[in-house]
Amino acid sequence: MVLAVWFPHPTVRVARKLSSIQRGFRLAITGAYRLTPTAALQVILEIPPLYLQLQLDARITELYRLRNKIPDIPHLNPEVLEHTVTGWTTHPSNHLLPYQISLDDGGLNNVGTRLYTDGSKSPNGVGAAFSVMQENNTTHQWSAKLTKDSTVFQADLLALNEAIK
Repeated sequence: MVLAVWFPHPTVRVARKLSSIQRGFRLAITGAYRLTPTAALQVILEIPPLYLQLQLDARITELYRLRNKIPDIPHLNPEVLEHTVTGWTTHPSNHLLPYQISLDDGGLNNVGTRLYTDGSKSPNGVGAAFSVMQENNTTHQWSAKLTKDSTVFQADLLALNEAIK
């Protein structure tokens, strides 16, 4: 996207060069003959010319990120455009202490029987486990170590399979 900022108005030479680079890929994707017109390949693949895509990215960057006005569209004020907030507004570690658990997902649920399964992989190996809880008591527990070439998916399936036995 860095290139997009510096690419608002390509020269004809640059546009042709980008089009010729993109043409080879279009021919390879479609399997068309070399004599097939570039415009036909663009229509068939629904891929715009690269220089037009770069111009679009440059305009979007100029408008949304840099908050600059675009000369061709004078009635569009970049200051009033909505923009999405990226990243965290505050660091998550500022909210919870290490021994706290967030219950924002619906609160504590100690009613009835609960079944927890897990399959995990670390440099130490692959493991699978399950735990059955009633109220606040653990009634059943199982864990196993799998071979190093097992996947997390296999470990999860094994934990589920053992839990439903």
